[in-house]
Amino acid sequence: MVTYLGGSGYAPLLIAIGLVVASLALWLKRNIETKLVYDFEKGLLYRDGSFVRILDAGRYRIRKDRSRIDTFDTRKLPFTLSGQEVLTKDNIQLRITTVGQYQVTDVAKAMQEIASYLTEFHTLSQLILREQVGNLTLEELLDKKAELNAKLLASVEEGAKSLGLTVSAWAVRDVMLPANLKKAFAGALEAQKEAQRQLEIARGEQAVLRSLANSSKLYENNPSLLQARVIQALSNGNNSIVFGGDDKAMVNTKRTK
Repeated sequence: MVTYLGGSGYAPLLIAIGLVVASLALWLKRNIETKLVYDFEKGLLYRDGSFVRILDAGRYRIRKDRSRIDTFDTRKLPFTLSGQEVLTKDNIQLRITTVGQYQVTDVAKAMQEIASYLTEFHTLSQLILREQVGNLTLEELLDKKAELNAKLLASVEEGAKSLGLTVSAWAVRDVMLPANLKKAFAGALEAQKEAQRQLEIARGEQAVLRSLANSSKLYENNPSLLQARVIQALSNGNNSIVFGGDDKAMVNTKRTK
């Protein structure tokens, strides 16, 4: 047998259920979070303060009051080590800027084992640059820049592995000399250019002299060539022909205006 209690008897119960549902919905809204990890990122999942695992690309729902997901870019990124004061082997102070590319390939090591992998990477790069440049004189550094770049890349690449990073490129971009050396190098370069100019002038003069000497010897050994030269000059027209006293030896030919 079913007894009908009337609609009014269920009202408090319905209100209570409604309040519970509303409270649950509010709690879910405040405490459930959706986190998206892109395919060029890695996610680090923490729960109750402890690292759980690395997350690949995807969509994840977590309780904000217990869990957290940190995402990190794993693409190749540029790195510039600018304006480093470095001493060469012959005690010349230079300002050197190096550039390169790196990427985070071991996210757990870079983020869990090291407080700031970028700071450590910066310090590592400075030490390697000082060590490599300190083994070279200024002349060797300028003449063997490609060899220096290769050594820098190999050393930085090896050191970066301990930080969870992979280095794909590293090279010296700028070398700034002290002001006095800049002036000396500029003077030496200008002197070199002037010496080259004078050498070209001397070579031209020697070529002219050789040509005249060869022509003189040719006319001396073949007198008939001189007569042929006179005929050629006359045939061109507008020429003045000057002969010596014997009316045979040509002294000069010139074109009249």
